[in-house]
Amino acid sequence: MRGSSIIRPGYFSVRGTADQMRPVYDRYNEQIIHNRLPINFVFIGESITQFWDVQTYFGGRKNTIVNRGISGDMTFFMLKRFPADVLQLKPKYVHIMGGTNNTWRMGAFDPQERKSPNQIYFETVSDIGTMVREAKKYGIIPIIGSNLPTGKGIPCFESQPLLYCRDTSTDLRNELLFQINHGTRQLAVYETAIYVDYHSYMTDRDGRTLRPELADDGLHPNVLGYNIMAEVLYKTLAAAGVEIGTL
Repeated sequence: MRGSSIIRPGYFSVRGTADQMRPVYDRYNEQIIHNRLPINFVFIGESITQFWDVQTYFGGRKNTIVNRGISGDMTFFMLKRFPADVLQLKPKYVHIMGGTNNTWRMGAFDPQERKSPNQIYFETVSDIGTMVREAKKYGIIPIIGSNLPTGKGIPCFESQPLLYCRDTSTDLRNELLFQINHGTRQLAVYETAIYVDYHSYMTDRDGRTLRPELADDGLHPNVLGYNIMAEVLYKTLAAAGVEIGTL
């Protein structure tokens, strides 16, 4: 297959964080397709996905896992790159996890970027629903991962200057993430997708806030957090009759 046959979504915006990894992932995708490498799982998502070394946890000679997480990504950009980073790779399964970055728009500095919790909820669930249906259309089994809770003391990130400091609305954000997870769980039932509930295993006593020992910055899991996620994913898939590898 020639390079010209590869799907390349191009750049979305001068501010689109999805653009940061586009040249890298286009080259990776081309190598996979050109060499006809069979893919078992593709993980698509945000920084929590990108920083999860899923190949280390689950990979092996007979289990090729591709990570297409992008730090700072949002679900509507994930949807735009879904044909390139998932569908054309023809994996057996796709793990979809997103929505946390969508919630930052509650406090966007630019009023045109700002959205209400209801708008963010419906946008996120709709985007994930479209990805699930597209995967099924191509014979790919969808796995929906819940969003994680967030913790206290989340730093501001200079790479996203349009946003206020993220630590100003922890409770509101965590409640919205909880509701989004409820919506995607219902979506999974309706679409007969596999749902993975990471959230319940990573919250503090209030059922909403991230346990402080599981992330060094209140947002991205450390090794303790990823160990929990790996175990939850492994057991959930095993219960559904899906083998992802050994822990």
